[in-house]
Amino acid sequence: MRRTNVAVLAGALLLLLVAAPSAVMGGAIDSAITRAADRLDTSQEVDGSWTDETGFTGSIVAGLVNAYQVLGTASYKTAAEDGGSWIIGSTTNFLGDEAYSLTRLSGISADPSANAWRTAASDFYTAVKASGGGTSGYVGAYSGTDPSNAVFYLANHVVAATYVGAADQSIWRQGVINFLADVTDDTAYYPVMSLGIATWALAQTGPMDATLVDPGAAGGSTWDGVTLADLPGLLAGHQVGSGDNAGSFFWRFDHAAPSPGDPSGFTEDTVFGILGLLAADAANPGLGFDDEILAARLVLASGVAGDGTMYEHIWSGGANYHVYAGETLQALPEPASLAFLATGGILLLARRRRK
Repeated sequence: MRRTNVAVLAGALLLLLVAAPSAVMGGAIDSAITRAADRLDTSQEVDGSWTDETGFTGSIVAGLVNAYQVLGTASYKTAAEDGGSWIIGSTTNFLGDEAYSLTRLSGISADPSANAWRTAASDFYTAVKASGGGTSGYVGAYSGTDPSNAVFYLANHVVAATYVGAADQSIWRQGVINFLADVTDDTAYYPVMSLGIATWALAQTGPMDATLVDPGAAGGSTWDGVTLADLPGLLAGHQVGSGDNAGSFFWRFDHAAPSPGDPSGFTEDTVFGILGLLAADAANPGLGFDDEILAARLVLASGVAGDGTMYEHIWSGGANYHVYAGETLQALPEPASLAFLATGGILLLARRRRK
């Protein structure tokens, strides 16, 4: 099977890493970044969007910002700024990844403390607070939707809200925790992905302490006794350690395969698994997830096709969207190259992922 062959390739890359770590990171990963970013750059519409993926512009823009920071290619910055201009020109009611992308653009502006991107994001959070239902009402509007979608958007929101110093950032953060508590294998489309992006956001925006994810969890249930401090270790436990799809992440908490389907190896689960471990490591370097992050990055990089296309599944293909490349670009840069995020009616969309 193709999965097995690529797993062997990943193992060979890891052996090369022992002898020449900088060569592997600077070669395989930087090449993958170039291919993915070039495709996004050349396929962008004149108005700054990407055809049929306007709802995912934020994730694409954030990835291009990372590509620019790592490689310094000016056209990537221009494409990211054009995408940001499209977002601001299209709405003032930002989706989570849209608001987050504006803060990433702020981080690479001439004055990160005062620029149009930061102002737009800050004004959004001020407007939500002043709205009829306030921030709590806005967050609560996600109730009744797939909780993994709610976690995705709210995780992006709390990182953006923290960046601009929004007054209600604690409400956004609690929203991530509350909706994560609703994520189980039976209730959510993307359980491990939700855990990854929640860990990414929570580790950047507050303490990973003894706070329970779900204080009312029933005995023996998914979140029984689980604290925020437990999340990084739980996430690492959902990475495939050996065999087919090694280095990627499982889809479900029980690691079971759908029928038919694959239990692991999906691009987005791997992207947000990497980001979660990165943020946890940055907040607490003693966790020591360097090996896990590198293994995941190598297999993710191997999934970038020669023309920069990214597919739903790293090895088996499936649907391909520009947003997969944008998300991948958020996860591939080396930690030393990544300007780390928080420092540096509501519209609800169904994410286009496997169903």
